[in-house]
Amino acid sequence: MPLNDRQRVFIAEYTRDFNATRAAKAAGYSDKTAYSYGQQLLKNLEVEAAIRARVEELTMPLDEVKLRLADIARGDMADLMEITPQGWNIQLVRDGKPIPQTKLIKKIKQRVTTRLAKDESGEDSETIETEIELYSAHDALRDIGRMFGAFMDKTDITSGGKTIHVTIGGEAQE
Repeated sequence: MPLNDRQRVFIAEYTRDFNATRAAKAAGYSDKTAYSYGQQLLKNLEVEAAIRARVEELTMPLDEVKLRLADIARGDMADLMEITPQGWNIQLVRDGKPIPQTKLIKKIKQRVTTRLAKDESGEDSETIETEIELYSAHDALRDIGRMFGAFMDKTDITSGGKTIHVTIGGEAQE
C-alpha cells in the first residue's frame, strides 16, 4: 500500500530527531492525539520500512568511513594551496567549485586587521591572518588501525578477587 502525504511528512520529520510525537504534530495531528498517532505510525509496516530505508540513505556505509579516514590520514596542507615562486595562497575553490580536500578541514579562523593612517601622508593598511586546522592524521591512522584489528584497547577489571581482561572488539577473558 503506498504511503499517504501525512505518513511521508511523518517519516521525513521522524528521521530528523526520532521524536514520534513531534513528527506526528508536523504531519498535521493535533497536540492531543500526536503521541498516540506517532506510536501507531511507528508500528505501521510500510512506515517502518520507509523509515529503515531513509535511515539507510542518510547513514554512512563502512566503505565510505574507511575512505574518509584514509583521506584524512593522507591529507596534506599543500593540497589546499596554490604554490608559486612568489609564495602561496589558500585555494579552496577551483573552477567555481569547492575542492574535494575541503573535507579535511576541521576549522578555519580568519582575522582582518585594518590600520588607519594617523596623518594625511600615511596609507591605510589591512592585514588578513588565516588559520586552518585539518583533522588529525594521527587520529585517523589510529582509527584505521583499530578498524582492522592492528590495535586493541585492553582493560583489566577485578571482579570477586579475580582479574578479568576486557578487550574492546573482543570478548572478556579471564
